Amino acid sequence: MVESLYMKTLVTHINPHLDDIAAIWLFKKYHPDFKDAKIEFISASRDAAQKEENEDKIFLGTGGGKFDEHKEDLDNTCAGTLVYEYLKKKNYIPKDEILRAALDTLTEWNRLIDTGRAPDSQFDEFSVQAFIRCKDSTAENSQKSVDLGIVILDRILSVLKRKQQSVIDWEKKVEFQTKLGKSFAVVSETVDREFCREQEGDLFLIYHPKHHGVQFFTPSFEIDLEPIYDKVKALDPDASWFLHQSHHMVICGSASAPDSKPTKLSFDELIEAAKAI
Repeated sequence: MVESLYMKTLVTHINPHLDDIAAIWLFKKYHPDFKDAKIEFISASRDAAQKEENEDKIFLGTGGGKFDEHKEDLDNTCAGTLVYEYLKKKNYIPKDEILRAALDTLTEWNRLIDTGRAPDSQFDEFSVQAFIRCKDSTAENSQKSVDLGIVILDRILSVLKRKQQSVIDWEKKVEFQTKLGKSFAVVSETVDREFCREQEGDLFLIYHPKHHGVQFFTPSFEIDLEPIYDKVKALDPDASWFLHQSHHMVICGSASAPDSKPTKLSFDELIEAAKAI
């Protein structure tokens, strides 16, 4: 039985789509027996799984097996969705709310792309599937596509998990008014500018509790944050304050500048500084 663990195989078609790669990624990431499974590529088939599929050899997105969506009654799903639902049913997906929500979002995004229901921008030359698929009918380049896809999907999942945590953190935000308009302040390790752009506000203060990093940000092209920079610089001149050349960000400490000197100003003092300009 132990020996069979090293014989696990996941099969998909040559030149796999993003969806097929997502199915492989989910199987290897969450099915305990397929973590080290090898990948085999075949010419697209409607019946190969019926002849060869077993507990050690699983067909994904081809072969006519249970994870092949190319059937008349499965026109609104895809291999990735079929695998995800199977893994949930088998209780292989950890019961972590943030992870589950992130995987739900990723799996639905993948389904919309594979079924042609995603926005047009998801199909242009800058989309994930555009550069993940080399359109080369060799096993070697198909494996490279899978390897690249796994790295990308891991990073997408990380981003989505961060966003789910940001939603939770945002519930504890502080709303206040400044001369710049509607303003928000939040303590969070995950809230970032991209998340703030989705909120309705003119000024955002993000305070990172781990390394006391600070970022004032405005999404408006009409607002200049130099007055805030001047204010915090006067209050704490020894800190490594930085006014971005766009004048849309005032930063002190970040992952890009780990050697910067953090501010001594507290979260509440930073809010008061913004109110005082």
